Amino acid sequence: MSDLDDQIKNLSPARRALLRQRLTERKVDALPGLPRRQAGDPRVLSYAQQQMWFLDQLAPGPAYNVPYAVSLSGWPDTKALQKALDAIVGRHEILRTMYLAYQGKVIPAVAKNWEVEVRQVDLRGCEAAHDVEGILPLLQKDSARPFDLVRDLKLRTTLYRLKEDRAILLHVSHHIAWDLHSRTIFYRELEQFYSGFCRGEETVLPDLPVQYGDYGLWQRRQLQGEKLEQLEAYWKQQLSGAPPALELPADHLRPALQNLRGARFPFSLSAAILTTATVLSRDHKVTLYMTMLAVYFVFLHCYSGQEDLSIGSPFDERRHPDTEPLIGMFINTLVLRARLNRDSTFGQLLSYVRDIVLKAIAHQELPFEKIVDVVQPPRDLSRMPLFQANFRLQGVKAPQLQLAGMEVESCRLIDNATAKFDLALELPSLPESNGYLEYSTNLFRAATVHRMADDFQSLLSGLLAQPDVPLHRVESVRMLRARIGRVTSW
Repeated sequence: MSDLDDQIKNLSPARRALLRQRLTERKVDALPGLPRRQAGDPRVLSYAQQQMWFLDQLAPGPAYNVPYAVSLSGWPDTKALQKALDAIVGRHEILRTMYLAYQGKVIPAVAKNWEVEVRQVDLRGCEAAHDVEGILPLLQKDSARPFDLVRDLKLRTTLYRLKEDRAILLHVSHHIAWDLHSRTIFYRELEQFYSGFCRGEETVLPDLPVQYGDYGLWQRRQLQGEKLEQLEAYWKQQLSGAPPALELPADHLRPALQNLRGARFPFSLSAAILTTATVLSRDHKVTLYMTMLAVYFVFLHCYSGQEDLSIGSPFDERRHPDTEPLIGMFINTLVLRARLNRDSTFGQLLSYVRDIVLKAIAHQELPFEKIVDVVQPPRDLSRMPLFQANFRLQGVKAPQLQLAGMEVESCRLIDNATAKFDLALELPSLPESNGYLEYSTNLFRAATVHRMADDFQSLLSGLLAQPDVPLHRVESVRMLRARIGRVTSW
């Protein structure tokens, strides 16, 4: 691969889109377009979709529902909203793709007729419906309605009317057809279609270069031969001998079958801490993501007593410019493994974690499902394979919806009472400060996770304050290890 290809591959989706626009204006193509499926080509799932389908079969329910709610200063034109939503689903085949099981295989089929569900719930006169907090139980219940992957569109909405001039729009999608960037695309197109239909005009958007199904077939055809062998060799070597389980001290016995029941505990990081972390990251030539990941490794060591740790983390797979305008599932989970050394300083740990992350990114094209096949960890239906703790730092600010004639504000995150991992840490992009711990309620009580959130923040403060002190001598590390009481060589 050329240096130019490497540079394009590492651009953010927004920068790739800008590059594509400028190249189009100059009538130059830096990369060949993704090929469209030809007559006779099979319809296949991408690797990420295949994993989502398998997980849904293993534990049916709302764990992979993706809900968002926005507050509206008025009641929308429901006919225009319906037409706009239908237009988006018509534009993106992935939202009207059904997944049919046939002779041991999953076959995606695209619906030719559709109408997006737009439920309307009138709560005027309901005493609890004065704000989003009052109807939060309704939002949570609605968000938790499972999708039938065989029959349902992968997008549905509900309009809650609180007052004459106040409403909540809830939209729920399924992860098999949706990722974080999809919300940006969805909001952008909803604004354009809704505005046009409100004026009685037809909105015509530029044709999509490809559909998600084209990407899925291209992905599978790309991943073969010598390239596949090199990727498999890296991950097999990287994860060979890794402990199969993270042993966090739990409040309850682990159930024999993972059922994904969970909850979220929100917390905020102070502006001072975030500033300190940003400055330290710059001084050590690492990203804020790498700094927070390094703290999380130390945190999990203090709680588990393990020095060899694996954390899962989702990475964007929109490496080709043609995928930027597509709604779809373009996420691959990478397994980041670190072996902690008691005599290393936090500054040295940052350099080590940077190396781990950069090498993982360089080999990120191997889907998680294939990594599991290559490593072949012991199978245990009570846990995720390879890792049970997840980490994500939001790389971009959450998109904001705009609808003609109304002010729109994002509501708080909707907790649909599920957890995909034993413990997951999600931190926001700057300058926001609100993060959360998502946890399995089969394992932990809320009070325990509250204490975990406090411990993480104390550990973060201590490590930032003493980056040149060996880890086993950092005061916050010593205090947390002493309180947890896990026996280690430290």
